[in-house]
Amino acid sequence: MFALHPGEFEETKLKRHELKHHNTAVDKAQNNHKNLEKFFHEVAQSLDQAHEILLIGPGDAKIHFQKHLEGHHHAGLAGKIVGTETVDHPTDGQIVALARKFFKKHLQLV
Repeated sequence: MFALHPGEFEETKLKRHELKHHNTAVDKAQNNHKNLEKFFHEVAQSLDQAHEILLIGPGDAKIHFQKHLEGHHHAGLAGKIVGTETVDHPTDGQIVALARKFFKKHLQLV
């Protein structure tokens, strides 16, 4: 996760913890869902001070996170999402460059 500031950025790393013991496929699916929900809550909590949020990444996780925000006590954060960008496994530098480009354009439109 990156916070952009004029001339600099700040990186915060959050780690999703996985449970390793699963008796059945159902247990694994339930634990996966619980772990993802917990992780999404942690991410949402770390975004409390954000003014605008750009979701970047591969696949559907960014959409699932947005729906999580909309459906839980973080609904106010969902309103801060100004865009989503699908990028397949970007490097940290690519994320920062894409975000700077996006927000430069976004701020000119506001």
